[in-house]
Amino acid sequence: MGDVVTTAQVAGQIREILTELTGRLIPPDLPPDTPLLRDGVGLDSLGATLLLTAVRDRLGVDVADEDLNLDSLASIGTLAAFVADRLTNHQSR
Repeated sequence: MGDVVTTAQVAGQIREILTELTGRLIPPDLPPDTPLLRDGVGLDSLGATLLLTAVRDRLGVDVADEDLNLDSLASIGTLAAFVADRLTNHQSR
């Protein structure tokens, strides 16, 4: 992904993962504040676990192993910001 990882780039990857997990197209213009659970994307607890596993496998960030608070899973944008921050901090070490 290059030296600088943006939240928008990570959000795009998360949308691709969500499309694969849900079998529904998650459009690129879906607002970043769209909730991941229930009335937003519609993930349940198993879906959220699968999402975190896919993020770890594809992006190399083990979200569950980090100091995750549930606010990071509130929406596509909050998860993307969390992952982008971890990727950027890891690259700068």
